[in-house]
Amino acid sequence: MTQIMCKVFKLLLCVTLCALPALLTTTGAAQTERTLSGEWIVKSSPIDGKMTSPKGITLGFPDRDMVFEQQGDLRTGVVLREDVGHDVRPLGVWRVMGDQFSATFQLWCPDTTGPCGSIVMRGQFVRDDKINGTMTAFFDQEDDNTPTGYDTWTFSFVGNRVASSSSGGSN
Repeated sequence: MTQIMCKVFKLLLCVTLCALPALLTTTGAAQTERTLSGEWIVKSSPIDGKMTSPKGITLGFPDRDMVFEQQGDLRTGVVLREDVGHDVRPLGVWRVMGDQFSATFQLWCPDTTGPCGSIVMRGQFVRDDKINGTMTAFFDQEDDNTPTGYDTWTFSFVGNRVASSSSGGSN
């Protein structure tokens, strides 16, 4: 009987020592999942000095105010384009996989004289309040020299989460 109790004690001790690191680590189930939810100021910049697409289209490199929301499994975002109109808010969708994320937006194109197309963002969280990565613009202009068949342009970005205020809005 004493031998059985000794073996049971050793087994419990071994299980406890094996499980203890998993219980104490911050990468366990208690860690919160990353989210884009909230307001971000995103600044883009050229890669290798490329200021325009191969067909000469540019979006410039302004700071963009982006707001991401999540309602259940529905994750949406808007770009606040107050530079062209208070109600101009191109719609997007997003997802997060660990520390990586992607988002897709439609460019606002009120007429055919400006660039129309889509923006795809791929990036990672540096911290909960900082992101970086690349954006690719897929313009509606055909280009047989690209794999997509459309004029495309890739540039980099960094983003910082806007601290929320007590009124729920931003400045």
